[in-house]
Amino acid sequence: MLNLTNLDATSIAVYRTRVAHPAATAPQVSAELDIPLAQVHLADGRLAELRLLRPASADGWAAVSPETASDLLLAEAERALLEQRTAVAAARAGLSALTGEYLDARSRRAGPGGVETVEGEEALRAVVHELSQSCRSTVDAMVPVGAGDRAPLPEMPLDLAVLARGVTVRTLFQQAGQGHRATASYARAISTAGALVKSVTLLPAHMLVYDGTVAVLPLGPGPSGADAVVIRDPAVLQVLMQLFDQHWERASDFGAVEQHGGEGPSDLERAVLRLMAAGKKDEVIARQIGVSPRSISRIVATLMERLQAASRFQAGVRAAANGWLA
Repeated sequence: MLNLTNLDATSIAVYRTRVAHPAATAPQVSAELDIPLAQVHLADGRLAELRLLRPASADGWAAVSPETASDLLLAEAERALLEQRTAVAAARAGLSALTGEYLDARSRRAGPGGVETVEGEEALRAVVHELSQSCRSTVDAMVPVGAGDRAPLPEMPLDLAVLARGVTVRTLFQQAGQGHRATASYARAISTAGALVKSVTLLPAHMLVYDGTVAVLPLGPGPSGADAVVIRDPAVLQVLMQLFDQHWERASDFGAVEQHGGEGPSDLERAVLRLMAAGKKDEVIARQIGVSPRSISRIVATLMERLQAASRFQAGVRAAANGWLA
């Protein structure tokens, strides 16, 4: 790409001299302008690049009008652009020809029931990127974020691009995520861009559902969530969407402070009671809900006192009798 702004005062002076004295040699131009011969040769080179000079003889130059020079430059630029566009079109056609092969090979990765296994973080990232680009109506996300096992957040650039296309995005966080700086910042950013963002005390799994027709469930054992399954079975998707909608209806706006009054348990206490009834220890409850074990211990102690229970088992029985587990 030529730099059209690289003409300094010397180059302009040389150009004016060559216009005024078409037959002047470089030494004559040097003497006329009282500048070193090397500067004349450097200016001639710059002017030739911009097509303002063309060779006239073995050691001479002929000045060209700026209009003619611009026509020459634009013609060359247009030719280069046409060649580039032709190359891009050929590459696009070549890649598009592989679409059938890709879809056929992709379909073979799916196991029984249309469930496809994705192994590795990069493979999972590629699947999410592809689905984000192809979705047209909705994206529903569950993002459980715990204190000790933080599930990966969706990629913000993908979410913002999806929202810019007018796709409806609903994202559910656990309430504990409000205390995580990265989660809160991410939630604010996508909410400002138009996403609907809510939170609940406890979420069963990390889940992404695109257009209600394909779901991604990361199943990795650690915080990376590298391994996942892609589900396209309509019956399974119907269950997953019902699960999401049930949690969405119970959720509150992200960032809202939980208000609790009366004798019954709060949403957080109810979640703790359910996990206690399932035999979970405080450390496990803390990890699933996303708060510290010390906080869970305080909640459990308060619940046992309110229920006048001498043991966790008795607390579970009395909570069930009071309808607190419903």
